[in-house]
Amino acid sequence: MAATERRAAERAGYPPRALTAAVLALIGIVLAVWAVAAVGETSARALATYTPVEVTVVDERTEERLVADRRGSSHATIRVVSVELPDGVRADLRSDDLAVGAAATVYLSDSDAVFATPPARPGVLEWTLCAALVAAAVVLAVASVRLMLRLRRSS
Repeated sequence: MAATERRAAERAGYPPRALTAAVLALIGIVLAVWAVAAVGETSARALATYTPVEVTVVDERTEERLVADRRGSSHATIRVVSVELPDGVRADLRSDDLAVGAAATVYLSDSDAVFATPPARPGVLEWTLCAALVAAAVVLAVASVRLMLRLRRSS
């Protein structure tokens, strides 16, 4: 007889089931939005094209930036050069080896960002993290829907 008895609706020491379902749904929504943003950004980087462009280095300066490594973060002085694109637009690049007045090849992205070298395509780790975010959002969505359906049946 004890095996067939259902648990009591009130569980001592636990929050109400409706609150648990609402919290699961909220976390699932946040994770789903984060997953969409991560997949979108990763896909955009994977599909971006970079066109090599000949430019002239017109100016240089140093900037103080916060640089992080495995030992922590600290301020570091970096060299930034300004380059002039063929259409007359100027862009800034971080470079230690481009000299003022020299011609150089830079890479122009679809979004008009300028890079000294083409950025690396997303790797297996980025795609795995995107898949994990999507999977976690789906699991939380299923769990919250199941809990809500169970609450409706017991009411």
